[in-house]
Amino acid sequence: MATENLIAVDLGASSGRVMSGQFNGKRITLKEQFRFSNLPVQVTGGLYWDYMKIVQEIKYGLSIAQNDLGELASMSIDTWGVDYGVLSQRGEVLLAPHSYRDTRVQAYTDAFTQRITPRNMFQLTGQQPADINTNLQLYADWQRYPFLADQAGTILLMPGLVSYLLSGVGVNEFSIASTTGLLTSDAPSWNRAVLDMIGIKPSQLADLAYGGAVLGELLPAIRDEVHLRPGMKVIAGAGHDTAAALLALPIPPRERWRTAFISCGTWSIVGRETEAPIINDAAYAAGLTNEGCFDGHNRLLKNITGLWIIQELQREWSFQGEMIDFGAMTDEARAARTQDRFIDPSHPLFSTPGRMEEKIRFFLTATGQSLPRSRGALLRIVLQSLALSYKQVITQLQALTSEPMDSVHMFGGGIQNGLLVQLTADALGLPVVTGPIEASALGNIISQLIVTGVLTSDASEVATASAQPTTVAPTSEKNGAAHFQKFQDIQALAKTAVSATVFDQQQAE
Repeated sequence: MATENLIAVDLGASSGRVMSGQFNGKRITLKEQFRFSNLPVQVTGGLYWDYMKIVQEIKYGLSIAQNDLGELASMSIDTWGVDYGVLSQRGEVLLAPHSYRDTRVQAYTDAFTQRITPRNMFQLTGQQPADINTNLQLYADWQRYPFLADQAGTILLMPGLVSYLLSGVGVNEFSIASTTGLLTSDAPSWNRAVLDMIGIKPSQLADLAYGGAVLGELLPAIRDEVHLRPGMKVIAGAGHDTAAALLALPIPPRERWRTAFISCGTWSIVGRETEAPIINDAAYAAGLTNEGCFDGHNRLLKNITGLWIIQELQREWSFQGEMIDFGAMTDEARAARTQDRFIDPSHPLFSTPGRMEEKIRFFLTATGQSLPRSRGALLRIVLQSLALSYKQVITQLQALTSEPMDSVHMFGGGIQNGLLVQLTADALGLPVVTGPIEASALGNIISQLIVTGVLTSDASEVATASAQPTTVAPTSEKNGAAHFQKFQDIQALAKTAVSATVFDQQQAE
C-alpha cells in the first residue's frame, strides 16, 4: 500500500505534541513535528486549560507537518482524563475547561458524598472516588452555576472538545468517558442514577463513541487559515492517553491477559487488562479503579506517584546552583549501594512541589530510619521505593485476577531511566519489556487505522514492528522479600507517623 501520513495530537498536562506517523502497511514511523507548552492558567480564582491556545498551536503544527510530509490523511486527539468543557445550546464554549487541580470542588465534597457514598459510587461506576473525578467536578459546577441545568448544551471531555473545535462534530469516545465516573460499571452507557444525582440531563452529554468514529473533515475556515489541503479527516480515536498507549504495546492478543503494564512518567499508572470491570470489596480497599480500553475491554489499575519526586529534586537543586541532568542523577543512584531505607512515594507529603529533599529526610526521620550520606543514596532510596510501589500494586492485581502474570511492559518517558527499569524487574522477579517511549502517540495512530478499517482491532504485529521493544531480565535480589516487607511496614507506619501539616509547621518555625 502507499504510505499514509497520519497525525497524533498528544496532549499532556504540561505540554502538547503534534506527532506524525507514516504507515507503510507494516510499520509506523513516528516523528515529532511540533511541541508546545500546555500549562493551566490561573485566572479569576480558577485554574483553566487554555483551550484556544491549544487549538491554535495544533493548527500551526498541522501546517508544519504538511510542509514536511505533503498530504495528511487523518488526525486524532488524545489527552489526560476527567477534564471537560461545556458548550451552549448554540455550540459555543459556555464553560471553559478547568484543570483537575482546580480547588473549586473542595467546597462540595461533603455534600457530594452525602448524596452518594464512595463505596456506592465504586459499585455503580467501577471508579474510585477522588477529588479530580469528572462526576465531582460537574456536581461542583452545577451547584456554582445553576443556569447550567437549563442552558448547558453539550458536555465534551477534552479530546472531544478539541476535536469539536477543529471539525464541528463532538463526541465522547469510550476510553476517555470511562475516566469520568459517569458510566455504568457493566456496560458502555451513561449511568442515569449518577446523572440524576448530579442534576445532569443525559441529553447534555455528547454521544458516546464506542470503538471510535470518523467525525468529518477539518473545518474549511481552519483549513483555509493555515493553507491545508482538503481531505484530512478528524477522527475520534483512543481519546485517553493510557488507552492509546496500550494499543502500541507489542503484545499478541493471547498474551494480553497475562501481562501487567506500567505507564511511567511524572505519574505512574500500574494495571492490567481484564475482560470486564472488577468491582468487589478487595478491589475497593486496594484503591484500584476500572477504566475502559479502546476495544471495550477493561483496565484495572492504580494511579501512583512516578518520577515526580526525582523531577522535583532536580528542580530544587538547580535553584541551589547545582545543575544536574537526569542521566547524571541516575548514574549517582546506580553508584550507590542498595539501600534498606524506604519512603512511600504516594504519601501526601510528596504530592506538592517544593523542599523535596527536606521532605524525604523528614519522612525517614519520622519513620525511624537513618538518613542517607550522599545524594546518590537519597536518589536510590526514591527509585527503590518506586519499584516496590509497582510491586505492591501488581501483587494486588494478581490477587484479584485469575490469570497469572508472565511479564510486565513499561512505556513512556520514564523507561529512559534504566536503573528504575532494572530495579522494577528485580523487585518483581519478572522480565520487563520496555517501549515505546512515545506509546500514546503510536497508539493514537493505530486507533485511527482501526477506525478507518485499514487495520483490525488486533494491531499487535504493527505495534511490534513499530515499537522495537527491549527486554530487561531480573537479577538475583537476595534481600528482595525482606525489603518488600520493610517497605510495606514503613508505608503502614507513615500513615500515622508522617504528617504533611507537621512538616509545614516545622518549616514555618
